[in-house]
Amino acid sequence: MKKNPLEEQILQTAEELFLEKGFDATSTTDIAKKVGCNQALVHYYFRTKEKLFMQIFSKKQEMVFSCLKLSEETDFQTALNDFIDAYFELLMQNRKLPFFIINELIMRDDRRQYFRKKVIESLEYLKYYSAWNMMLQKEIAEGRIRPIELADLTLHVVSLLVFTFISLPLYSDFFKKDETEIRTYLNHRKEAIKELIFNGIKSNRI
Repeated sequence: MKKNPLEEQILQTAEELFLEKGFDATSTTDIAKKVGCNQALVHYYFRTKEKLFMQIFSKKQEMVFSCLKLSEETDFQTALNDFIDAYFELLMQNRKLPFFIINELIMRDDRRQYFRKKVIESLEYLKYYSAWNMMLQKEIAEGRIRPIELADLTLHVVSLLVFTFISLPLYSDFFKKDETEIRTYLNHRKEAIKELIFNGIKSNRI
């Protein structure tokens, strides 16, 4: 069911504050104040801060899953290139998402347990993982990629991309870069990461 404009505004504002300050440092009073509405309306639409947070968390989860989708005709290296592009674009549009991950997953055991049960152990995630792993093993067997575990490759890619955005405030503030220069830098980093990853997985037999 489509949300009304005020409900959408509350959701968007809550997302901005959760990404900027984290769950614990954000109150429904903060959200209502920034929206310009009564705090009771936040509770009317979302009941609790936790339920409001989980709507946002679920939306981010779906966005990450969308990066994992494969075309049946796609070969592994094209799929990996497309994943890097999609995940990079996700981070480009949600630059504070890495800080959100640190605050809500790395620092909180309850969030990790929820993420494990709802995401890592979900049938959708297992389906994606299996499809990616089958493609990777085929490439390894045919000698195009050196032997590597999918979990290791995923960690290499995600950590390189995520750290680029974690370090972005240092780059932009220390060197006084404007938005155009920041975008140029980020696109350079994306291509540098691709080069590093693809050179790193290349088989010695080629």
